[in-house]
Amino acid sequence: MRTVLLLLGLVVAGCAGKVGTNGAPRPEVLRDIEGYAIASCLVNQPQPYLKDQGDAWASVIVQRMKGSPDVLAEIVEQVRLENKKGDMAVIRDETEPGKDKTLPVLYCSEIIDKPTVRTAIQQAVEALNPSYGR
Repeated sequence: MRTVLLLLGLVVAGCAGKVGTNGAPRPEVLRDIEGYAIASCLVNQPQPYLKDQGDAWASVIVQRMKGSPDVLAEIVEQVRLENKKGDMAVIRDETEPGKDKTLPVLYCSEIIDKPTVRTAIQQAVEALNPSYGR
């Protein structure tokens, strides 16, 4: 549990620290939409704690976002399809030699770079830009 909390903290910190190509912080709309994609991925994991954290994170984003949450549906669908592919990172478990350990937090933090998810993110950002004053 402690490891999951640490890894989840790293994902959140990594997302919060991203900057645009000009050194400026990511626009709020991009932060919200990328966060929603990551949260959607966590909801799709088998671990109850990750599901709960993903659901809570997604709820916060929906509550604070500007514009219609309907634009998020395609992100959920693309994340679901990516999850079905089973491309999760795996390492050897040092506590149980000979066993593998999946890395769902790493996987979910990087899902925003999958081409189909990135396309859905860009479409949502374009649709929501006017609501965020961009």
